[in-house]
Amino acid sequence: MVSPELKYAKIEILIAIASTVFGFLIGPLFEKITSPLFDTPTRALLVGLLFVALLSIISMITIGIFARQHEKGINQVSGELSSINRRLGLTVRFVHDPPSRSTGEVYRTAREIIEKSEKEILHFYYCRPQPVIHAQPQQSVESDAYRVERAKYTQAILDKIRQNQNGRFFYRRIFQFPEGRDSKFTEERVGKRWFEQVKAIMDIVDEYSDAAIIKKAPLFLQQTFFIVDERFVIWGIDAIDPQPGVRYYEGALFFDDPHQEFIQYLKGFFLRVDAHATIIKNVPEK
Repeated sequence: MVSPELKYAKIEILIAIASTVFGFLIGPLFEKITSPLFDTPTRALLVGLLFVALLSIISMITIGIFARQHEKGINQVSGELSSINRRLGLTVRFVHDPPSRSTGEVYRTAREIIEKSEKEILHFYYCRPQPVIHAQPQQSVESDAYRVERAKYTQAILDKIRQNQNGRFFYRRIFQFPEGRDSKFTEERVGKRWFEQVKAIMDIVDEYSDAAIIKKAPLFLQQTFFIVDERFVIWGIDAIDPQPGVRYYEGALFFDDPHQEFIQYLKGFFLRVDAHATIIKNVPEK
């Protein structure tokens, strides 16, 4: 049986993500509506889209708050959320899988999406401020299943890049540094695991220059996500273990957006950050 604490945690995450989605969808619409360059029909259409998006997000937040206050309504809330998802055409699955008691489900689910990719993988990564990530994980922090599935997931990315070695930047990744893009990409700064993965990608790029591209940028969004084939989004829910000070994934949200409404804005955001990013040509940077 799911504990009340876990139920509440899921509801809180739902509200947070709803707010994030609201910002992504509504922000550009406000910019368009207030622009004097748009005629009356266009303005009316945008107002209509704004109204629909606003109602959808308010519904999600209202349902989340109601569920938090009335535990008995959890099953009905799930049904309402499913109904909203169907109407929006955007489905979301939350996988809660903290590493200390993980079955590896988060990395296993992410790997399955990666393995099916055919067009492109966009990876947007937030590097926490440097003092937070010095510590390396201790044995007690991660279960064996977590480590095994994470290794398989990491290898799946490398395998996909090799399979698409003739594709034009099949894999594109941006590391966001709070210190700015002048921050050096080193093992000390990003941690051993990410450093070794990027080094392995660079080895592939040395042979197939168009297979992948790795960049760094100043901080735009304190979040990490993947966009796969302009259809799927993997949105990591990260946390920090207070004892060793290690960053880890508490879980992830898996979006399926067949109509590409959320995807297109999210990809547009990625490309805007990409325009301010610089290419990492060698690791470690000096």
